[in-house]
Amino acid sequence: MELLIQLTSLLLIVIAGPLVIALLFLKQGNL
Repeated sequence: MELLIQLTSLLLIVIAGPLVIALLFLKQGNL
């Protein structure tokens, strides 16, 4: 069960990471 939680958290980090960076770049570009 812990392995599944670790995999899902890792997947969230892998997906959310680039999204947050893209949002930051968009905000800087709009300014």
